[in-house]
Amino acid sequence: MTMRLLPATPLLLVLLALGGCNRPSYETPVKTYQTFHRAVQYGELKTAYASLSQPTQEALQARAKTVADASGGTVKADPVAFFFANVPLPADVTEVSLLSEEGDVARVVVVSSAGKSEVRMVRELSGWKLDLTQSLQQP
Repeated sequence: MTMRLLPATPLLLVLLALGGCNRPSYETPVKTYQTFHRAVQYGELKTAYASLSQPTQEALQARAKTVADASGGTVKADPVAFFFANVPLPADVTEVSLLSEEGDVARVVVVSSAGKSEVRMVRELSGWKLDLTQSLQQP
């Protein structure tokens, strides 16, 4: 008995193409921010955390450890849970655009119902990442 492959229908092709739209992408600063935003919206916190720069992750690990140590062990030193427990769900983002890119540092402008903001991005070996180290240093 021989199996015949049926020709792909246009609907199947569209569904396959759309399936790739939600994959994390760190190719450009804009795609990285969109990956981060979408992951936070859908509660995919590990993917969102992976969108953060290495220095940002290290700062969050240090803060989570400090909180865990101060709690006497009642709080787990989990930087993912620590960060996202203190971050509100993102506002509806209507636009993400590249403001500047020089070498391994870029800035994107994020327009949402809450207004405009700039986000610093850095290029690492694994691609572009959000760099929040300066904002984490603020009291």
